[in-house]
Amino acid sequence: MKMFDLLQVAIGKHDGNLLDVSPGEWMKFYSFCRKQALLGIGFSALEKIDSCPKDLMLSWYGVVLQLEKRNIEMTKVCKEVSEAFDKDGFDTCVLKGQGNLLNYPKEIRNRRQPGDIDLWASPKKGGNAQKKVIDYVKGKGNPQVGPNYLHIDMLWNSNIEVEVHYRPRFLVSPYRNYLIQKWFASRKEACMSNRCQEGFSIPPSFVNVVYQMSHLFSHYFDEGLGLRQLLDYYFVLEKWKDEGKEDNVLPILQSFGMGKFSAAIMWVLQKVFAMPHEYMICEPDEKEGRILLDEIMQSGNFGQYDTRGADLKNGGTIKHGFWKLKRIMRLVGSYPEMALWEPIFRVWHYGWRIIHK
Repeated sequence: MKMFDLLQVAIGKHDGNLLDVSPGEWMKFYSFCRKQALLGIGFSALEKIDSCPKDLMLSWYGVVLQLEKRNIEMTKVCKEVSEAFDKDGFDTCVLKGQGNLLNYPKEIRNRRQPGDIDLWASPKKGGNAQKKVIDYVKGKGNPQVGPNYLHIDMLWNSNIEVEVHYRPRFLVSPYRNYLIQKWFASRKEACMSNRCQEGFSIPPSFVNVVYQMSHLFSHYFDEGLGLRQLLDYYFVLEKWKDEGKEDNVLPILQSFGMGKFSAAIMWVLQKVFAMPHEYMICEPDEKEGRILLDEIMQSGNFGQYDTRGADLKNGGTIKHGFWKLKRIMRLVGSYPEMALWEPIFRVWHYGWRIIHK
């Protein structure tokens, strides 16, 4: 597929010399990148293949400039937020986002489309992290909505959303969730102390490989995944492998119920981004990978372009719940444990949010 070839050109995995791209194909590539939140990255392809219509190139370049400016701002804010929490008695670690930026090649680093800031916070004096983080954020007068099991929202300088985590991730299966909470707790200190060149902490690459796979897995069951998140994971794996690490993460991922999903991710990364086999954490699974890629191509970034059952999806809380249930049931054949636990967790979580509102 030419769209994938052009993405590979953009990230430096394809030289593009033999690609003949028509004006119409450039328009399709623009729409494809917009749907997948890869407009900044995709622009790097047309810089290497000089056949894009000038008007499209100029408007696209305007988007790139905005992304580069926003990334510089967001990186500075990550440091500011981390320092503020440190001053107020919390160790922190930036998850995903601007931490992922550091894994990208320098020439496309600031072209990654940024989102909000995910900050894992833990009280330095110990105690109930969930309670202390929620009380702290509420004390700042920030939250317009109540917390969820994973994080509480706050607004920084009135324009930047920060998700303050007391748990890095969770899984809907009680047993798997117990295992993943225990695993992250044992790596908390390593994450909080791993200061990067930009002045804030990020997970070590080994932890990041596990953390971001769990992030992908959770979002696959929630609203959906996009290729931006898969490209993030590509560079997470590349950094980990280039560091010469020999840790075997597959048994860990399998213990969390994510072995088959990991194999599907490997297939998609190979198909879309031409990821070399030496970066893989397991053998790719083409069958599950094709199912996953089809979902990604239909639904776009975080499922924002999924038109299936739109009347239910956009019909209010109850109808949206039915839409999500139908979506989850499509995954029962591939991931029965997680798919069957998800509705039960959702009911439990509704009660949890009422109690902690």
